[in-house]
Amino acid sequence: MADANTLYTDLVQNIEQMIKVYRHLLDVMRREKQILIDADLNELNENNQNKEKVLIKLRGLDARRLQLVSDIAKAVEIKKEDPRLLDLAIHYGGDRGDKLRNLHSVLVLLLKRIQEYNVQNEQLIKSALDNVTGTLKNLKDTLMEKSTYEKKGKLKEQKNPNAQFVSKEA
Repeated sequence: MADANTLYTDLVQNIEQMIKVYRHLLDVMRREKQILIDADLNELNENNQNKEKVLIKLRGLDARRLQLVSDIAKAVEIKKEDPRLLDLAIHYGGDRGDKLRNLHSVLVLLLKRIQEYNVQNEQLIKSALDNVTGTLKNLKDTLMEKSTYEKKGKLKEQKNPNAQFVSKEA
């Protein structure tokens, strides 16, 4: 295991890299919002692929961060199970502690903004799905067989030969 100073430096670099990737994810989420507003399916598919790549990268960075925090906790003999960045900041104090607190604050802010965009994008998607569902229902109602009354007063089902979603001709 590396010494505590090397681990600290590795952790700071890891978190700074995470911040860069989270900023990129925030840009992707902003773009997704505009794509949803524009209803551009091709762009949406491309953006989703990009978002998936960013999320995979973040999972790797986060796994590395967790390992570094665990290694630092062992090296400096922090007895707390699953220590957090703020726990390390308290332990280090001074400039090192301030640096960890600042990095933590930036991560929290970025995550909050990403969550806000995620909620907004989810609302846009739900609205679009509601519109599509309503349109399909209206189309189905328009194409359904209409009931009429016969001369004897009984209901007669009228078959509408044009009431097909798909043409039988190929």
